[in-house]
Amino acid sequence: MGIKYRVDEDLAFLEYCKEEDLRILAGYLTHDKDQSARMASELLADDNFKKFAGKTDQYQQCWQLIAGELQHFGGDTIVNLFRGDGVLYKEILSDVCDNQKVKTEKNSSAYAMENKLLEKFIGDAWEKLGAEQRASLLKEFDIGYNSRDGDGLALLKAALLSGIGSLQISSLIARSAASMFAGRALGVIATGGLGRSLAVFAGPVGLAVSAALTVPAISGAAYRVTIPAVIQIAYMRRECEAREFF
Repeated sequence: MGIKYRVDEDLAFLEYCKEEDLRILAGYLTHDKDQSARMASELLADDNFKKFAGKTDQYQQCWQLIAGELQHFGGDTIVNLFRGDGVLYKEILSDVCDNQKVKTEKNSSAYAMENKLLEKFIGDAWEKLGAEQRASLLKEFDIGYNSRDGDGLALLKAALLSGIGSLQISSLIARSAASMFAGRALGVIATGGLGRSLAVFAGPVGLAVSAALTVPAISGAAYRVTIPAVIQIAYMRRECEAREFF
């Protein structure tokens, strides 16, 4: 019956994303961690998708098919074998946040909800650091901090979710997710003043992302798609933002 894409203002920016980033996103929809094909996926069999196979801009040409496939996966938390129209991205994002016990406001923007999810990974990674490591990390980010002045984690979240920091932390989290799927890897963390500092945080972030992606094989079938997909989209949105596409 073919993949149907519902017009979605929160996914429209995919048209301007890089080919490799879209390839990684599509990979989450078509294959599991062991590279076995997902039974519920229709993308690779779609005639319109196959028409562009082998072209250098295959995924950019098919961004609506990729978005539509994600919307269908988000339509059910169990494997969706009987597909009607899918759901909008914001509903998928909200569902992922609920799964990860991230509180969001109903009227929040997708960007703000993604930031809440990124905060969750920052917080989980922070918990894995000792006192000296925390102090060193804050120093790396040039965050003046005295334990009597307040919450070091709150200061770190504020630093990592503003400006270039938002791109870099989302890139690091997305890279951690991609590395858990064979054959997928993001390039070097986005350039900028925080690159070296984030390297200190890479290990703990990887552990936090790994825990998030550990979901039951059956009841968590859709989450094994939507969680890494949402992480990837959060990064891609910020990458487009950095290139001033919106």
